[in-house]
Amino acid sequence: HDTSNINNSVRCSSYKRIPTMRGKVASQMDVAEKLRAVDEADVARLIIEKHFLRDIKGNLRKFSMQQFRCVDCNEKYRRPPLVGKCLKCGGKLIFTISEGFVTKYLEPSIELAEKYELPSYLKQTLELTKRRIESIFGKDKEKQEGLVRWFN
Repeated sequence: HDTSNINNSVRCSSYKRIPTMRGKVASQMDVAEKLRAVDEADVARLIIEKHFLRDIKGNLRKFSMQQFRCVDCNEKYRRPPLVGKCLKCGGKLIFTISEGFVTKYLEPSIELAEKYELPSYLKQTLELTKRRIESIFGKDKEKQEGLVRWFN
């Protein structure tokens, strides 16, 4: 951004205005592809190694140590009571960390690794991480699609 005074710079960057992580990665990779001085495969590798993998592994660790929470009164438990419901109000208990929280960066990581032909050790690390996640949550079932998809 052009400016004559550093104090008059942009208050909110375009990166911050992009709502999804997929969009942010796509725009970052778009810039990397346009710059000749940048190796886009190296940028993709760094995104996966320094951000996505660390986040996935950290979220897996958090998931294994998570608490349970009552939907009605928000009471928290380290372990679910044997009766299977909240001891305070009898409400339903849920995990504090969802499956989506753990797996949100897995598919974008695999897509980046495939698109930019990253080293096999990184692809294998992603595959092992995927297997670890599947062993915890189970494999995704095939999604049922509506008939509309076949007529477009």
